[in-house]
Amino acid sequence: MWISKFDENIAEYALMLASRMGEYAEAYLERSYSTAYSMEQGELTGGAFNDSTGLRIRIISEKKLYTLSTNKIEESEIRALLDKLIKFNGKEVEMSEERVEQDDYVVREKEIIEDEALLSSLLEIDKRVKGIGYVKYRSVYADAGKATSYFVNSDGTRIGAELPYVSAFAAMTVSAGGDSRQRMLQFGGTGGLELFDPGAICERLESEAGALRNVIKTGKTLAKAELAGITNVVVSPEIIGIAVHESIGHPSEADRVFGREAAQAGTSYLGPGDLGIEIGSEKVTIADDPTIKGSYGFYLYDDEGVKARKKVIVRGGKQDALLVNREYANDLKIRSNSSARSDMYSNEPLVRMSNTYLERGELGLEELVEVAKEGIYIKSFTEWNIDDTRSFARYQGNEAYLIRNGRISTPVKNYALEAKTLDFWHAVRELGSDFELTLGECGKGEPVQGVPVTMGGPHALLCFG
Repeated sequence: MWISKFDENIAEYALMLASRMGEYAEAYLERSYSTAYSMEQGELTGGAFNDSTGLRIRIISEKKLYTLSTNKIEESEIRALLDKLIKFNGKEVEMSEERVEQDDYVVREKEIIEDEALLSSLLEIDKRVKGIGYVKYRSVYADAGKATSYFVNSDGTRIGAELPYVSAFAAMTVSAGGDSRQRMLQFGGTGGLELFDPGAICERLESEAGALRNVIKTGKTLAKAELAGITNVVVSPEIIGIAVHESIGHPSEADRVFGREAAQAGTSYLGPGDLGIEIGSEKVTIADDPTIKGSYGFYLYDDEGVKARKKVIVRGGKQDALLVNREYANDLKIRSNSSARSDMYSNEPLVRMSNTYLERGELGLEELVEVAKEGIYIKSFTEWNIDDTRSFARYQGNEAYLIRNGRISTPVKNYALEAKTLDFWHAVRELGSDFELTLGECGKGEPVQGVPVTMGGPHALLCFG
């Protein structure tokens, strides 16, 4: 379903009209379709089929930004909408100057996404999970589709893209002896049904369910004094991932730093002049890279036509960059680092993450545990909480274990990792050589936009105190 010549012509026509109204203009035309199914306790509870086409136009006139979107892409409709646009008040904006790009890129599915195959895979997962006797509740959800787009602006940039995706979400409740634990996992990426392997998903769910049952049956509840005495914590890529995303990625988004997000999702512990400040130990280097092939946050050009690249947010423990679009790049007198994203044509591009992670080190998990000697290994979490400035966070353990004499030992039921953001990252002493990315849907904006992202890194040893 590649963008047709008709679509290109419509976008070019919209750009021609919009360019007459100001010093900058852009047009973004998108066609997308998706199929989704959900199951709960073996019952098919929903099916959704979406097929949409729309156009977004942005204009800067006398340094004010105007944005409109429509699903009516006839020339007459576009003319009528643009005639109404200047009656509204625009936001004062200037954009950074960027390189002119002309490119098309396509992600090819190795296995074509088909509705029947998607539903069949979902049924297989549900049947396998049902067979785990101690899983008392289960729900599974799958979503797959494709988005094609064509972006043009008055600078001369022309970008065509075709991105298929697949995502599966599973939730289960494991019960034993009157106690229970919940687990939620997401799978998928940018590509075809080859990324949706029911067998591998089932094996992961069976392993996770068994581990949680073990925590319930043999886990120890630590006294407050024991919890307070824990200073060495080995954390998994899952814990590192949520910490990277929430306590480094979001506060490094320039719109948060400049206060635009204050009434919606909070602010940041960083200020516009805080580049170079110490965020963590010298072991900490954190990057955001949309160019990772197959990843859920993949793209090669952002939604302002800027070529995507890896950006290092924290380098050697110091804040090295903010995530910026063309507006905030202009404010900071730098170039955009390709961080403008929207979830669909009807919403404006915002400063967003893609694939955000802690760079790996050299040690294996056993070596990290040996260095820790005594403490806690936290493998997964049930929930997380963070304050509005992203200065303090809490990650509630789900599957966690005591570390005794340099070895992983007894499961622990009630450990929660609580720390100020800078204390957390200053506590990083050693890094693992492994690496794992976890999928997520990152919400932001008003109305809320959910975009696909990943987050992760290696195992890590944190030493507090």
